[in-house]
Amino acid sequence: MNIFRSLFITALPLFFIITTTGDLLAGPMMMRHGKGPGIHPHSMGFAGKGICPQPRVMAQAPDDIYHLKNPLQSTQQNQDAGESLYRVDSQPTACKICHGLTGNGFGMMAPGLNPPPRNFSCAESMKEIPDGQLFWVIKNGSHGTGMPAYPELTEKQIWQLVLHLRGLSQ
Repeated sequence: MNIFRSLFITALPLFFIITTTGDLLAGPMMMRHGKGPGIHPHSMGFAGKGICPQPRVMAQAPDDIYHLKNPLQSTQQNQDAGESLYRVDSQPTACKICHGLTGNGFGMMAPGLNPPPRNFSCAESMKEIPDGQLFWVIKNGSHGTGMPAYPELTEKQIWQLVLHLRGLSQ
């Protein structure tokens, strides 16, 4: 029994080193530029342009919210805060997990979602969605999709996220 324990204790760190190093080395090389989606570096989803245009049917925000314009100026501070929320700080989960690091809709959770996550990098689709609609969906989620509600975010944080989302399609 002690031999098996010794082998396990010796092999476990070696297994960890091999699998971790392999992921680090394979990640960037698996990205297939110009050849369709491949694994995005840092395991944050798939590379590629995403579905564009992306026809979607979603519940419309109430009129008083739907027509709202983002009240925040597009300052570097607001853009950085929106990017940080998108990539890391939003709860229950960071936006990039489903929408992808570049906003292409190919996040690492995207293959399990139907309908697929919104492609924020598609200018053609994004120009049709008012700021107020984006605000409402972030705050309340989108019924019938994998989009959860983010009730813990402040209004300012949601508007910062909207600024970041708009930047992904430019």
